[in-house]
Amino acid sequence: MKLFQAYMHLLIFLSLAATSPAVAKYAKTWCNDSCGNNVTIPFPFGIGSDCAVNEWYIIECNNSTPYLPAVLNRPEVLGVSLEDQTVTVSTPKITGCQNTVGNISQTVSMNLGGSPFFFSRSHNKFVFEGCGTASMKTDDESVVTGCSTTCVNNFTLSSDINKCVGNRCCQTTISRYLRSYSIHLIGLERQGVDEACGSAFLVDQTSYDEQRFSDPFIYGNDSVIPISLLWTLTNSDQFSCCNDGDPTRPVVGMFNDTQVDTLKCVLPRLSLPEDNPYLKDGCIDYGM
Repeated sequence: MKLFQAYMHLLIFLSLAATSPAVAKYAKTWCNDSCGNNVTIPFPFGIGSDCAVNEWYIIECNNSTPYLPAVLNRPEVLGVSLEDQTVTVSTPKITGCQNTVGNISQTVSMNLGGSPFFFSRSHNKFVFEGCGTASMKTDDESVVTGCSTTCVNNFTLSSDINKCVGNRCCQTTISRYLRSYSIHLIGLERQGVDEACGSAFLVDQTSYDEQRFSDPFIYGNDSVIPISLLWTLTNSDQFSCCNDGDPTRPVVGMFNDTQVDTLKCVLPRLSLPEDNPYLKDGCIDYGM
């Protein structure tokens, strides 16, 4: 009997999915839900102030390219995930070079200020490419993470990121969410006749593993990489979960052992790709 009921429920769901129009949009009514051909902009983000949940979530669409003007010097938006509660943006990576043998110390800082965004613990990794040491630190100089490499003469660096295990390349994770951090390059070593160069960055883990951006191991001052930011919502933000559902209340664990509360809407067990749990009519209840 249970098997028959499950079969009938599946038939109903497939029939509705095939015959019903996708009523729910990713964006609020009368708002565009895309910028360009490849980037979808779902609420709580929005193109223009009337389409976003608050000023931090406003997206500028310029020449079919979306930007997030409120943080990090207006980075390009590469994607938004409602399920992971992340926005992936493009940021510069720190590169240092020197012509003489010896130590070099170079630092770059990233700060999200009082925004509702955090550098994601679970979606980013820290990578150093070069010969020497790189570290991430907080504002009070506490070390978040870091790694060192060894370099072998006449070693040809592979473009396979799976070989980033210590020889001219190392990678590690971060244990907590961060509002700000600084990256430090120290003790770079020269190999052969080449100058000593190194590059370090926090990077979206999936993008790096699948090499979704410019080739790794290229020391360019204008190189950019994707990074994932966790976005958070509070009771003061005006939104309703679909089907009048109650939001869950995940806790964001910070590096300094403080916690930040956030709200998250969850899609029903059966949903369509067009559904948006952050809009009251953003998803369909199939009554399963």
